[in-house]
Amino acid sequence: MEKSITVGIAGHVDHGKTSLVRTLTGIDTDRMPEEKERGLSIEPGVAPLRLPGGGSMALMDVPGHRDFLKNTIRGLSGVDLGLLVVAADDGVMPQTLDHLEVLHFLKAQGGLVVISKTDLVDRETVTLAELEIRETVKGTFLEGKPMIPFSALTGEGAPQILQALRAEMEGVQGKSSKGPFRLWIDQVRTFPGFGTVVSGTVQQGIVRQDDALQLFPSGKEAKARFLEVHHRKVPHAVAGQRVGINVTKTSLEEVKVGMLLATAGTVETYTYFNAELTLLPRTEVPLLNRQRVKLFLGTTVRQAMIILMTKERLLPGESDLVQFRLLDPLAALPRDPFVITPMNQNTIIGGGLILTGTREKFRAAKAEKTVSYLKPLQQRDLGTALTLYIEKYPYRAFTVEDAARETGFDVDRIHQNLKEKVKQGVLLVFEKNKFFSKERFEVLKENLMAVVRRIFEEDPFKLSATPEEMRVRLEPSLDPFPFQEMLNALQKENRLIKVEGLYRIPEKPGQLSARQEKTIQRLLAHARQLGLESFSAGYFCKLQEERLEQKEVQRLLDYLYAQKKLIRLNDNRFLTPEALEEIKKRVREVIREKGQFTIQDIKGVFGYGRTHGIPVLEHLDTIGFTRRIGDARVLVERIEEKGK
Repeated sequence: MEKSITVGIAGHVDHGKTSLVRTLTGIDTDRMPEEKERGLSIEPGVAPLRLPGGGSMALMDVPGHRDFLKNTIRGLSGVDLGLLVVAADDGVMPQTLDHLEVLHFLKAQGGLVVISKTDLVDRETVTLAELEIRETVKGTFLEGKPMIPFSALTGEGAPQILQALRAEMEGVQGKSSKGPFRLWIDQVRTFPGFGTVVSGTVQQGIVRQDDALQLFPSGKEAKARFLEVHHRKVPHAVAGQRVGINVTKTSLEEVKVGMLLATAGTVETYTYFNAELTLLPRTEVPLLNRQRVKLFLGTTVRQAMIILMTKERLLPGESDLVQFRLLDPLAALPRDPFVITPMNQNTIIGGGLILTGTREKFRAAKAEKTVSYLKPLQQRDLGTALTLYIEKYPYRAFTVEDAARETGFDVDRIHQNLKEKVKQGVLLVFEKNKFFSKERFEVLKENLMAVVRRIFEEDPFKLSATPEEMRVRLEPSLDPFPFQEMLNALQKENRLIKVEGLYRIPEKPGQLSARQEKTIQRLLAHARQLGLESFSAGYFCKLQEERLEQKEVQRLLDYLYAQKKLIRLNDNRFLTPEALEEIKKRVREVIREKGQFTIQDIKGVFGYGRTHGIPVLEHLDTIGFTRRIGDARVLVERIEEKGK
């Protein structure tokens, strides 16, 4: 697959960026009437460039005027290379520095410098400009990169620029097509008959026609109806490509520049982000704790409060771990780069990388724990980062993708590390792709047994417990996969017994009190005395001379039912198993004689009326002894015999 990259054409206003792009591509990126009238770029403009000998890239021409810094950052947010344009007659200017720093913080992987307008000055001036620029780019990604004189008037230097771009492109890794699709929207348009079209650079993954997508932070669902790359319809677009996507299920009012478009269900939004931040050395004043700034991330800009984690103020040139607190949710992932400006000035004062999104406010009392978790992410220490991630979510069975989304590491590296941990016995794996700490599994398994014993000790009548009851008592946030494996393991160890989806322990259940034992004997005697007739807890209580709690009697009846000493009908009345067998015998005789059993037969056969007789017949249906056909019952065994 051909590599796709974007080159940011950066530099001070009126230094010839648009003229350079026009010379290289034949395309004028200033399309707005206001841009034509004022002679300067206001919005980022894109021009495709086919390189001699094969290969292509997108040139992103950004505004050079400080009033349009927001648009500049938006345009440079997805670039792979930076081409810094410096006019020979002006030299390095304020926006030259701002643009260079934006490219640095937004992680441009390489690039070159073009010294423009060489036709306006002599050779000595060009040489002086070179010296100034070399000093300016020292310590940045442009140190040691090609520096090419250029004239838009004569075309001098254009072939060398193309050659240098090709060489730089070959040395760039480019964006990864692995993982879910993500695109920061930098253009939104609408076309009659087509609807809304959004444009941007694919930051990650692949998008295909008809893919299910989501807009963030709104969470609005969308669908990729068709795709265009440089005005050509394509079936898919890969990471690094500039693409226009016709999104359905959305209106123009629901889609804005600065939103994130991503594969549905793969991104979460947060209002708090932990990050690493560096304040530029040339910044004039320190950054104070809880200071408000403008946060530029992707193609969006938000107001944010900065919480410094280890300092009270950040001096020029210093770095610190920080938390950004936003007013509204934002969708960002670990390793997403950002820059910041003061609230009331269009000048870059710092930048860095997002480390994690979080739902928790940073608290000084938990600073040590938070910083310890963030340090390995900052230092790219995969092993330690994964260990701390596993400890942070003790009850979660996680996938490789979950860990990648939280830590920002490559999925292949994470997968390899987790496989090693499985081999070492540190992790267990469920369903082939869900990982869980083995040590924690064993601890929770023993805790689960303790929970089960407590359940039965607290309720002596209880003979079995539901899985959900046990899980909630153990830990409500425990994932179902490890929990089910704990149940399976305890069954294999003969410490739990599973009966009809419920669980009990082999040991004798909790002891009943002497009073409860006495009441049970009276209940059984009463049931035998009634013969074929059923009874309820309330009816039994009314017959007793001493006062009994109906709720307590009901629990004892349920206990006897669980021990199979009584039969429970669907009207919550009870009779003995012997009575039920006698009823079945009588019903069978009637059906064999008459071919069916009707409601009219109840009184003569059972000795009581319909009110108590119908629940008995319904129970016979439930256990599969009879089947109701119209208003009559027939034996199930006779139906089966006829079918043979």
